Formats: sequence, structure tokens, C-alpha cells
Amino acid sequence: MSDHEFQQELKALVHLPIQEFLRHRAPMLLLDRLVEIGPEFAVCEWQVSDSNIFASPDLGVPAYIGVEYMAQCIAVLAGALARANKQQVPLGYLLGTRSFRSSIAYFPVGLRYQVVCRELIHNGFGMRTYECEITQRGGPVAQARLNVLEAPQGEISRE
Repeated sequence: MSDHEFQQELKALVHLPIQEFLRHRAPMLLLDRLVEIGPEFAVCEWQVSDSNIFASPDLGVPAYIGVEYMAQCIAVLAGALARANKQQVPLGYLLGTRSFRSSIAYFPVGLRYQVVCRELIHNGFGMRTYECEITQRGGPVAQARLNVLEAPQGEISRE
């Protein structure tokens, strides 16, 4: 498949339900939809709901849960790339977070946010580093660098 055909395959995935790309299900599925995707980035969106498993009454979702929104966006990217390559959704493991910063304490209920993940580094053995940013109305509210391990299903021993 040419690069152009692969890009078109990825763009076609934007219209599919987000559950197609990751293993999370309610109540842990936090993202609503895939907005945009490329070979090394994804943009996902969600609206904070009071039914969110992490929501506090009158406050919303604590900002540190932003790391999970970022990790799920990375998982969506990995799942969409796998689907475009006719492979199964890989397993993903969050190994660590560096430099998490947030200008807000909570994601208030009712507001819509976007999270962008961009791959910075990969080592060929499944270890990857992503730069992530959460925005609200185009302005940044949280940033972090996440280290993950992605592996095809069944390749990581639990010993």
C-alpha cells in the first residue's frame, strides 16, 4: 500500500466509533471520538459528563486524570494504525509520565476538550514516547510526555 493510500485509509477511520480502536469499555472509556489521525499523531475529543467515573460533584474531573485521556488517545492511535494495517489492536502499557503540567485543577462538567498525541521516539521493540497536549477551545490546559510499551496481543509475559 502506498503512503497516499495508507493516509486515505487512516482518514476513513475517523468516522468509526472510538471503541473500534481500543480495548477500554464503559465506565473506563473516557474519549468520545477520533477527530483527526496521521501516521504519527491523533486528535481525540470528549465532553466531560457528571456520569464520568472520576467526576466529583460540582467540580468535575481532576486534572491529573488528563494522563488517562492522553494514554487513551495514544491507544486510539495505535489501534487505528493496526486496523489500517489489517492487524489486531495491540496491548498497551503506560510506563511513565514526565513533565505533566496543568493550568487547571479540574475539567468542569459540560466542557468539551481535545487531546493530541504525537509520537516523538520509538525504538523498534514497542517502547515509544509521545508528546501530549489537552486543549479547550484551542488553548492548552495540560501537557505531558508519556512513555508506553505497545505489543501485539500475547507477546508480553506476566511473569
